[in-house]
Amino acid sequence: MEIKGYTLHGRFYLADKVIPNKSWKEALKMEEEVTLPNGKTVVAHTLSKAELETIPRKERIISENGHWWYWTSTPSNSNIAWNVSIDGVLLTFTNNPDDGGARLGFKNPFIES
Repeated sequence: MEIKGYTLHGRFYLADKVIPNKSWKEALKMEEEVTLPNGKTVVAHTLSKAELETIPRKERIISENGHWWYWTSTPSNSNIAWNVSIDGVLLTFTNNPDDGGARLGFKNPFIES
């Protein structure tokens, strides 16, 4: 089912755009209420590393104005967040830069858990 601004990838809808220049702490707090074609609403949020791992690497890639990478909601063991690189690989940072992005998503509400 088509949802404006989001594309289905596996079991999750991912935003078609990355919101640039967000720190991990900002990305964690971001949410967007999305109205579905049937009139119901869901809340899109920053997905976890585990959720994003269920989506094939090539489908995690997003390219806007050259490139963007985006945060997951999962911290690494050293309390630094995981992110999705510009080539779709999940990586961690040794610091917490502000130049990443937030890409919101939500579980497909039209399938059973």
